Amino acid sequence: MRASTFIHYGFLLHQVSAFSINPQERHTWSHVGTGILSSSSSSSLYSQEAEDGNTLPAQWTHDDIEWVLSPPPDTPFFEKVKLKAAASAIRAELLLMDQPVPPILCPKGGQAELEGFKDGKQIAKFGFTTSRGPSAPPIDETIEDLYGVSSSIFGKGIGAIIYMFVEPEYRGLGIGSLALEAIAAVQTVQNCDYTVLVADDDGTGKLIKWYEDSGYEQAPKLQDSFGSPDGKFGLTMIRPTSVRSDIFARCQIKWW
Repeated sequence: MRASTFIHYGFLLHQVSAFSINPQERHTWSHVGTGILSSSSSSSLYSQEAEDGNTLPAQWTHDDIEWVLSPPPDTPFFEKVKLKAAASAIRAELLLMDQPVPPILCPKGGQAELEGFKDGKQIAKFGFTTSRGPSAPPIDETIEDLYGVSSSIFGKGIGAIIYMFVEPEYRGLGIGSLALEAIAAVQTVQNCDYTVLVADDDGTGKLIKWYEDSGYEQAPKLQDSFGSPDGKFGLTMIRPTSVRSDIFARCQIKWW
């Protein structure tokens, strides 16, 4: 396989060295480069005490969990095989070119699943979008209302979190907060400006409060746009997509 070098994706916050691969492989994956992104710190995501005042178990860091970025679970088997082969080919080519492996490589199709493993056991999984979604008037209005930011001619790029799940015996360790940071890293690389989700906590308010503590704000104007009219399936929430500049030094995400 002949290798060459070029500058890829001018919209990235930093220009990065990229690579060329077999065209049949290139269309399978979305390359996102090696640059560090936003230098702004995310909101505090780590609470050390429970609501009743009791001390929580020691909170995990990214060193305690193995993150794997995979195609969505409904991806056909042979498509997954092709994706894995393409990823292996990309790594091999980068090694031949003596170039660094990018911290993130997203499967094309606009969605991915972030899996969390501990000692080889899957303990968590999170579904989210991996492409810069288009803005819309309700989104622009919400961003201006909450953050005082007017939409440019290009609009704002929107990412979404589809689902979050942590095995019951591993809850309370801060895994959800770590996942929010890892997802934000992927979506920031993918040039998303804001992340949206629908939070359903059966009316207890605890999940809403947890997301608010994680930097999300309620976005009532987006209820209809995100399939939850009148809060039928939960409250729509939004947060600027940003990560600390040292994110990939602290958080290693394996892409197959």
